[in-house]
Amino acid sequence: MTDLIWIHDECLRADHPVFTEGKGEAVFIWDKDYMNSMSMGFKQKVFIYEALTDLPVTIYQGSTPALLLELAQGGGITTAASPNPYLRDIMTALRARLELTTVEDEVFAHLSGTPDLRRFFRYWNKAKSSAMQPHGGTPDLFGDSFGRSS
Repeated sequence: MTDLIWIHDECLRADHPVFTEGKGEAVFIWDKDYMNSMSMGFKQKVFIYEALTDLPVTIYQGSTPALLLELAQGGGITTAASPNPYLRDIMTALRARLELTTVEDEVFAHLSGTPDLRRFFRYWNKAKSSAMQPHGGTPDLFGDSFGRSS
């Protein structure tokens, strides 16, 4: 049994909480089918690869669910929570076979509805009004709507 930290394209920074809350080897699966389904272009793939070179992670190539099951050998997997429906489907399938723990990150933006994650600018047009605001732009009980004290 091996415990793993599954790094995907939504947790590509060294200070992501998944690195402190997870245990075991950190792995990234370079999954061409996933990348194609997300319409990732060459520049986005280069960005992901360059980000991975700065992280303590081993990169594997293949099918994400199959490789994670093989690498974990019945152990547990810790990964970052995600709104991405494709990643959530993988997480659901993995939970049926082993223990999978998701780690929440600070909210980047508050979105209404399901975002189109295949094109950055479609996502950004929905996210930009609340992005990088305290609490992801959600109301703060002790301040105004963006967490600033009055």
